[in-house]
Amino acid sequence: MFGVYIHFPYCRKRCPYCDFAVHARARIPHDQYAAAVRRELVERAPLYDGRALTSIYFGGGTPGLWRADCVADVIAAVRATFPPALDEVEITVEANPDDLPRAQLDGLRAGGVTRLSLGLQSLSPKHLHTLGRTHGRAEAERAVADARAAGFDRLSLDLMFGMPSQTLTDLEDDLAGVLAMEPDHVSVYNLTVEERTAFGGLQRAGMLVVPDSGVCAEMYERIDARLTTAGFGHYEISSWARPGRRAVHNTLYWTGGEYLGLGCSAHSFRRLPEGGGERFSVARSVDEWLRAPAVATRETLDAAALEREAVWLGLRFLDGIDRAAHRRLHGVDPVEQHAAEIERLRNEGLVEVSLDRLRLTPRGVLFADEVGARFV
Repeated sequence: MFGVYIHFPYCRKRCPYCDFAVHARARIPHDQYAAAVRRELVERAPLYDGRALTSIYFGGGTPGLWRADCVADVIAAVRATFPPALDEVEITVEANPDDLPRAQLDGLRAGGVTRLSLGLQSLSPKHLHTLGRTHGRAEAERAVADARAAGFDRLSLDLMFGMPSQTLTDLEDDLAGVLAMEPDHVSVYNLTVEERTAFGGLQRAGMLVVPDSGVCAEMYERIDARLTTAGFGHYEISSWARPGRRAVHNTLYWTGGEYLGLGCSAHSFRRLPEGGGERFSVARSVDEWLRAPAVATRETLDAAALEREAVWLGLRFLDGIDRAAHRRLHGVDPVEQHAAEIERLRNEGLVEVSLDRLRLTPRGVLFADEVGARFV
């Protein structure tokens, strides 16, 4: 699998929990940024010669703010560079519910976008205010209805849990509201307070208290039960989808696929012909990147490091790791290669092993980060 990620850094405002490469600007240089992305594509594409495209993903920031004709131009440039691997290449744009007038939705759909990912985070006025969000339930419901009317039949909605003062009843209300909008994909993230954010400063000052890990674990189990009962399959730690609606682009991250990142702060990964892989990124500052999109960081992974990483990433996938496929790609069976660690994890009730797969147990899903750290 091979995908292209395009980072669009501009937002109307920075949310207090956000630690991404985001630039809140009153005026967005739509054409300048699109031209710079196309130039970077020309420069980096030879590194991925011969790859066939499975997905394009516009993340941010708020790429839903990008003028639709600019998005269409970038899509056309990527599609002209890489042949399609599938009959339909998945093309996703992230957006906020209050940044999507109907004309923008029509333009995105006409430009080739096949899937929207809407950042709801919550439907509660109290929690939306805490998170610094500028939409409410009405804007979310209108955005979903307008997206359907514009022809989007693939729609993912994002929620957060573990927010300050959030209760299980609040969570149930959010889940009921999201399910009423009938998405085909739901991503749910535990709020993480990052040190460099406004929330980080409030937490250090003792002014921000989030639910403890036990409450968050109960919330997570409640989310899984509610979505599973509603017909969604839990396929990745934070992702649930209706049958046939798993996110193609996100899946390539967890299954060791290659990706080219374009735009400021974007990260890329490719396999090297001699074995192992290479990861690189460009400047986080949009102004610096616009001046010269040079590689800012580069990391080479030998075959052993790449194999360990494949175990860590693969275990985030609820299907687990296909042992035979892992052996074909990395030359070793993951269970045999990490026999001592796997045995410890089995004794702790965190992983299970079958003849063909290595996967997390239901208890292991709650401790996925801790399990993954054993292999990094």
